[in-house]
Amino acid sequence: MDKTMRIGILTKNFSKLNHITRKLKNAEFNLVHLKKIPELDHEIDVIVSDEAIEKCLTPHVIPGNLEILELKIRCAYYQKNQLIVGIDPGGICGLVAAANNHLLFQREFDNINSMTNLIVSINNEIGIKHIKIGLGSPPVRNLIVNSLENYRDKLQFIDERRSGSGSHIEAAIRIASRTPQLNEPKRYRPKSGEIAWIQKESRRLSKGLFTIDKETASRILLGQVTMESAVKEYTEKLIKNSQ
Repeated sequence: MDKTMRIGILTKNFSKLNHITRKLKNAEFNLVHLKKIPELDHEIDVIVSDEAIEKCLTPHVIPGNLEILELKIRCAYYQKNQLIVGIDPGGICGLVAAANNHLLFQREFDNINSMTNLIVSINNEIGIKHIKIGLGSPPVRNLIVNSLENYRDKLQFIDERRSGSGSHIEAAIRIASRTPQLNEPKRYRPKSGEIAWIQKESRRLSKGLFTIDKETASRILLGQVTMESAVKEYTEKLIKNSQ
């Protein structure tokens, strides 16, 4: 993410053109709407097209999930695939994608499902070699691991807890660049303080209507159920019992 690229967008679909343009509004990309393939391969760095282009010397990509289009463009330009994904788990999760210590993508998430969906897209459209997850925040880490059940063979765990402070992205970069020290962390057991905090959160989310039991709170911390589904279940029971 260190060079201004000339990006040619080759499409007759103006709705798609607008969507792509909005996603690529970035100082790193100089966008040009193409009506045909450039005759000289040095006019454009990467082409974004509706379909595969035969006998084209210029790197080109077909947009799938627009959330990772900028990553696909960088991978095409720098000829990278089989990426390393680094994740710093926490209330806000930092995520980066890199190859050969070349940072290609970075983003923060406050929703694990959104992050998982993006990882699935990266693997399907580009390819992932390893997903490295930090050992911090065990409850969130557990949720992430469970959400990536289909990618267990790619998961690696990095103990970054003594590597200093910094942003979520900086932590994710450190995680992505380090050699894994273990294949699987020790079995996590929720602590009484963590269980109490989950119960307190359930009271806040339900506006004081109920407090989930310790067993459910423990299952949330273990990643077996989500807070949202637990609160929804308790709310439905409360409504049913009041009828």
